[in-house]
Amino acid sequence: MKNKRSAGVPKQQKVYFTYEQQIAKLRSDGLIVENERRAMARLKWEGYYNFAVGYNRLFKDAQKRYLPGVKFEHVEALFDFDKHLRGIVYEYAQQVECNLKALISDEFSKKYGVDERSYLAEENFVQTEAEKPLVRWIIGTCRTALKDACREGSGSYRDYIAYYAKTYRHVPLWALIRALSFGNTSKFLRLMKTDDSREVAREYGLGVQELCNMTEVLVCFRNIAAHGERVYCARLPHVRLTQKLSVLQKLQIPKKADGTPLYGRSDFMACLIVFKYLLPPNEFLECFERLKREVEKLEACLPPFAYRRALEEMGLSGSWKKLDKINV
Repeated sequence: MKNKRSAGVPKQQKVYFTYEQQIAKLRSDGLIVENERRAMARLKWEGYYNFAVGYNRLFKDAQKRYLPGVKFEHVEALFDFDKHLRGIVYEYAQQVECNLKALISDEFSKKYGVDERSYLAEENFVQTEAEKPLVRWIIGTCRTALKDACREGSGSYRDYIAYYAKTYRHVPLWALIRALSFGNTSKFLRLMKTDDSREVAREYGLGVQELCNMTEVLVCFRNIAAHGERVYCARLPHVRLTQKLSVLQKLQIPKKADGTPLYGRSDFMACLIVFKYLLPPNEFLECFERLKREVEKLEACLPPFAYRRALEEMGLSGSWKKLDKINV
């Protein structure tokens, strides 16, 4: 009965801790802090919640105490690893975004012209009843972007778009699409007619559904990285990378009881697989080598149990280190 009475009762309200109290709290939870001044400086710079709370899970037992021998420097190493991982994801996602925008605008302009009064027409997009509201939404989003980009002094002003509008009285898609977010570009792709999106997908050696799925996955990881959230342990709540990709078999990824891959669908491994498909081979190799160097540095800094947990959180299982040599 005691549990029933306490069910739904809010926990005690959080209280403010000084930096000295934060260090004391870490020590009382079993973390070894050898250089207090250095640890305090790091907490001041990064924030206690973002740094200590955000990255302590790998190092704690079931009672939420730090495991024996865990040091402040171990948490710091994981934090820095994830920071570098965010940089890698953001940088190469931008490259994919830039290329995708170029391919979409080229195909769409070739088919429907360069005047927004012509190419931003409902008949140029998918025609199913279910998709019509989304088509109207993406057209409205594009028109709003154009209007805001031409309004000098606004936070959305784009001089290159305003130049086209003033000089030529129209704005081609190759200029407009630069003002669209990666997420809206992904939606634009999904709402293109199948014959048009197929031409874009062909550039990657993919089907339309595969490309749309991959861009959705990459948009999610790009946003996680851009907002400074944790990448290494991210799990996408709604999007899953298609399990039909041959690379999932070649990487010998373990399977769940239902036969689906245990890793590589909503974790960092999924993002890495998307890069394998959407980056040029030389760019992927550069990206992959940077990742491997960061993983090697992490291995040198963490206790073996924590390193194994980190790889598991990322979905780096099976023969992931051979991904650069696998043909897709």
